[in-house]
Amino acid sequence: MVYYVFAGLIYACILAILLLALVFGLRAKTYVKREKITCLATGFSPLDVQRVFIGKTYPRRLTRALIVHWAQVGYIRVKHVDKTRVRLTLVKKPPTHADKSAVFFDRGTYVRERDLFNRLFGKENAVVVNLNRAMFSRSAVKQANSGYAVREDEGVYSSTHYALKVLTTVLSVAPFFLASIYLCISLNSGMGTVFPFIMCMGLFFFRFVRDVPLFPRCAIGLSFGGGGVGLFIWWYTQISDPFGIGYTAVATLFIGSLLLIRFVDYREKNNLADYSDLVNYRKYLLFARKSELFTLDYYAALPYLYAFNIKPLVKRKFNTRQLPEWYISESGQRGKLL
Repeated sequence: MVYYVFAGLIYACILAILLLALVFGLRAKTYVKREKITCLATGFSPLDVQRVFIGKTYPRRLTRALIVHWAQVGYIRVKHVDKTRVRLTLVKKPPTHADKSAVFFDRGTYVRERDLFNRLFGKENAVVVNLNRAMFSRSAVKQANSGYAVREDEGVYSSTHYALKVLTTVLSVAPFFLASIYLCISLNSGMGTVFPFIMCMGLFFFRFVRDVPLFPRCAIGLSFGGGGVGLFIWWYTQISDPFGIGYTAVATLFIGSLLLIRFVDYREKNNLADYSDLVNYRKYLLFARKSELFTLDYYAALPYLYAFNIKPLVKRKFNTRQLPEWYISESGQRGKLL
């Protein structure tokens, strides 16, 4: 009887996670109007794309997008060095957000982007950038964001969004705790209480200690979480488990907290219109015919192709034969940037 109570609670948690992911995952999509968007608002930056989609900017992921964007707006010139490297030469610095000549979509994103630009050209007017590496260090990005009172997600996500994220995380971890408690009851031992503690240490380190690079973070997280989960599963092979609550609890722990939680998305109503425009513009780039995109300026769209991560899929639809005015290549080679 006790086993069925715990099994019922565990599967109730899973059902609740699935409902949250389904209901709130579809909420944002229901606001996406079926309309043709062929260009974005003036001043839109690749960082604005990230902010509207996920509420946070990751400049380290947008090296190529930012280079093309800055070149397109006239801040820099780009010279081909070799296949993976380019030399960026300063033409002019972005004006302050209060300047009448400043053109931007979101002021907070623009101020952060300007700060990063000035850091890049702080000491020299020309820098060589490897296109396969991040243009900014983690510490530079962190320092650029730490000095602002307004959060990046202001106007994107409400407090309800984060409450739902916390609830989904709790529901993802709860089955593992419940299964551990049942293991203690079944074995008449307190060993089951060790597994959730070890697992939580590993999961917390992997999810939230972002200052550590990805591979060391994965290794440390797995050394804690993997060991606890491995012992947990081994103990469950020693007892009767007709509904597979041991394996189900482990699957829910990882699938729920790392995957399904991403679908729980509750945006501010003001952000939904911008989100709709981005979704429709991305759809336009992906599904428009070659005859339509071939007449457009490929280099004006290129920063967004990088931001949407769809360049390999749609580049062939554009006319890419001519090099842009801001790109200098004595040999005529294009390199990885274009």
